Amino acid sequence: MTECSRSKFGRYYTKPVIGQTLVDLMNLRQPAGLIDLGVGGGSLTVAAARRWSNLHLLTIDVDPASDRRLSKLLSREEIGSHLHLHADALEPSLAGLVREEFGRADAAVCNPPFTTPIWKSGFDEILEESGFSGCMPVLADSDSALLFLSQALRLLGQGSTLGIILPDSLVSGAKYRKFRRELLRRYRVDVVVRLPTNSFMYTDALAHIVVIRKGYGGSDQVPLRKLVNGRMLTRVALVDVEQATYRMDYDYHTTPVVSTYSVDQKTFRPLSDLVQCVQRGSMQASASREASIEVFHTTDMLPSMAGRWIALPPKQSNDGERRVWARSGDLLVARVGRNLESKVLGVHSGGALLTDCIYRIRMPRNLARQALKQLSSESGRVWLASRSSGVGAKHLSMADLLTFPVFLDACK
Repeated sequence: MTECSRSKFGRYYTKPVIGQTLVDLMNLRQPAGLIDLGVGGGSLTVAAARRWSNLHLLTIDVDPASDRRLSKLLSREEIGSHLHLHADALEPSLAGLVREEFGRADAAVCNPPFTTPIWKSGFDEILEESGFSGCMPVLADSDSALLFLSQALRLLGQGSTLGIILPDSLVSGAKYRKFRRELLRRYRVDVVVRLPTNSFMYTDALAHIVVIRKGYGGSDQVPLRKLVNGRMLTRVALVDVEQATYRMDYDYHTTPVVSTYSVDQKTFRPLSDLVQCVQRGSMQASASREASIEVFHTTDMLPSMAGRWIALPPKQSNDGERRVWARSGDLLVARVGRNLESKVLGVHSGGALLTDCIYRIRMPRNLARQALKQLSSESGRVWLASRSSGVGAKHLSMADLLTFPVFLDACK
């Protein structure tokens, strides 16, 4: 399996520039020993070997082909030693095996698979020892990234540093807010870097580099940065723990709360103050297809419709029907999707049954015109994108949508 191939273990291999960026962000002169947990294609290991000469390396992977691949890659580098363990990176007994076979490691790197594993006995032990067992309502819902992060911290002693790539869900998602609170309380987060969506082979998954130190106390402030075209932006967003607990996403904290109008902020009101109601569509797209029910879905929100008032078929909901229908005057905003920020439109006439991937907004017609104009503007699209989260298909919560600032002076 080559570096450019898709992994059968649910992983997408890291491009070399991302691996080099990750190790360059780790504030270490010379680690005594470094672990690559779930080594995959070897980008992180090679990047570490190139930064620190004579490095003592331990690589771990369940793929039996990884040892041969790494041996070939590392033959070109100056390293002190290399031990490879063919083992499941999430094996609960791995910590004891590492101590016995490798000894002390004060650094680790990791690019976990972006999957939800089948829950196994012992996963709770991994989460418990790293301090994250109380972060999930149902432990079995934990994804691989949280388990790999927990395992990597287990393998490291006090005074160590971990560089890891985390999916956007752990960095921005509401589901993992308790996790971020515990992470910041127990560990020092040195930096969080938002990565471009083309950082991995064969996917546009959104992810972030996170550098964590163990044994230095909790975090006071968290520097957020962004990588664009292989270069780090000079601007650094420094956020406090409360802000970082909510989201550790650079774009979220650097996108203005209001559009770039040079007016007094008092002229802005959140969408929540202006709407009559906001509802999520009621029909699942898959269920509608199976039942041959005609619905309006995000795939029907064509690019040519963005920001426009469109005519739907001349249909209306039946009296007493509990499903969510669109009607004349409504605004429709995509709730999920890779380009949800571009899927905003108004209903000029007609009606349609909405899928649960769309929000329906009802508000006075004069306010709806201005809200649509601003939601679909360039700054509005940037705002919506910065408030959405997700690894592949993004998600915009209703709570975030309702904070969209509407400029009222233009409403006539």
